[in-house]
Amino acid sequence: MLSILFLTLFAPRAFILAGERIEFDAEQRPRFTEKQTREIAPEIRAGFARWAATPSGRRLIARFDIRQYEIVIAENVAESGPGRAPQPALATLVAATNDPAALKSYAVILNPEFRMTKGRNVLPSSQPSTQTDLMAAAWAGEMLHVDFYSRGISLPHHQRADFQEEWRMVARELGYPDMRHDDEERDVRYAYGR
Repeated sequence: MLSILFLTLFAPRAFILAGERIEFDAEQRPRFTEKQTREIAPEIRAGFARWAATPSGRRLIARFDIRQYEIVIAENVAESGPGRAPQPALATLVAATNDPAALKSYAVILNPEFRMTKGRNVLPSSQPSTQTDLMAAAWAGEMLHVDFYSRGISLPHHQRADFQEEWRMVARELGYPDMRHDDEERDVRYAYGR
């Protein structure tokens, strides 16, 4: 009983998918549970694995895979884009910088049914070409927002030079050097649509 209490209080929470923690092997590759495999779209899982294999993904996983962080991932096909990371409550933003021991909880919402429109990908060699590619980019972009929230930085993020610099780095790591992540919807949507 004491060991269960210890695990509950001190075990890493980090990435919660289908109500269960995503476990990682020694190389930080995700090991999805049977429930996660059964309940979560394969594109979301494959996109996570692809993002997790990048240097930026490994860095953020190492940073967040501790007991002070909880990132709850939801699948929602009603989302108007491939993903979103809502800004957390003010108390979470304040705790991010003032209380390192406090549990900080964030949400990432992904839409595996958001589809790229055939023929609209004007730079096919430097943009996502599959649903897994798109979900990897969504993971990268939304986790970048979570990273900024965890440093106490509220929205808006897109106009920040440091956000754009970090986005360009992870986009290059994924193989999408020309992919944008900003407020100009027309510039983002030209590569994909519903």
